[in-house]
Amino acid sequence: MEPYIPLIVSALGGVILGPILSKLLGGSGVMGILGGILGGVGAHYGADAANVGQLLGSSPMMIHIQNFLEGGIGGGILGLLAGAVSKRR
Repeated sequence: MEPYIPLIVSALGGVILGPILSKLLGGSGVMGILGGILGGVGAHYGADAANVGQLLGSSPMMIHIQNFLEGGIGGGILGLLAGAVSKRR
């Protein structure tokens, strides 16, 4: 279960911060939640692939906060894009 904790925290960050960022940038709230989950996990994998590392520190709490923020940013961006696509229809 331990390898999945960063993914869960990233998805949680996407679900919580994704709709907020999406609404602030003009997207929709519902698509922000769905985009938040996918964008949060995608941002976590993207940051890992880019070899970003621990920017906030190496303590377990700071690693969880960084995963949460990565998920929130990725979720907000994907939620904004999903909201923009759904508004054009």
